[in-house]
Amino acid sequence: MIGKKDIDKFYNSKTIAVIGASRNKRKYGNMLFAELQKKGFNVIPVNPNTKEINGKQAYSSIKDIKENVDAAIIIVPSAQQEKVARECVEKGIKQIWMHEHIMKGVTNPLALAVVANSGATLITGFCPFMFMPATGFPHNIHRAILGLFGALPK
Repeated sequence: MIGKKDIDKFYNSKTIAVIGASRNKRKYGNMLFAELQKKGFNVIPVNPNTKEINGKQAYSSIKDIKENVDAAIIIVPSAQQEKVARECVEKGIKQIWMHEHIMKGVTNPLALAVVANSGATLITGFCPFMFMPATGFPHNIHRAILGLFGALPK
């Protein structure tokens, strides 16, 4: 069960990789990466199709990053989730947030099992924007609605 302490620990991570970061400013992967950057997080973009995103060096794989990575957000299509989850676990990442789509959650149960069986903290079922420090509209409203229905992590 995901707890508020798990989410707080995630956002207190020193370095966060965004796997599925995008160059396209209209895509979720770019918006999430850019917002983390704006809030001062040390974020590393991972995307095999580019060398740079928003002025930061992008890596083809989490395995290519030399520095220590404390946490990762995986926002890749279902077909890639298991491979990416396995690479995160092999790298020793202990905080993993998997998010595919607000309405679908994560659709690859094998990817979830890889993380769950590794002992790493797995956060899923919630949009990372909802819990980001000092988040604004519409994410704060989304979080408030879930709170009204008792659906927020405790």
